[in-house]
Amino acid sequence: MRHYRSNYHSRDPYWLTAKFGNCKECKESLTGKQAFFYPLTKDIFCEKCGQKHSADFNNAKFDECVYNNSF
Repeated sequence: MRHYRSNYHSRDPYWLTAKFGNCKECKESLTGKQAFFYPLTKDIFCEKCGQKHSADFNNAKFDECVYNNSF
């Protein structure tokens, strides 16, 4: 999977290792696990639920880069 960091913003969601909390969708405990985090809304998702959100974000980011011709 390629990440398009040339058009990165500090409010973009990212993967992290969670210290606490529960997944917003399935309520699974995230302590010590990989999680997908949206800094703007503070939403956090487990690795399973976060895969879809990550793919959706990466697709939107790719489309934006192609549209703006900013690779």
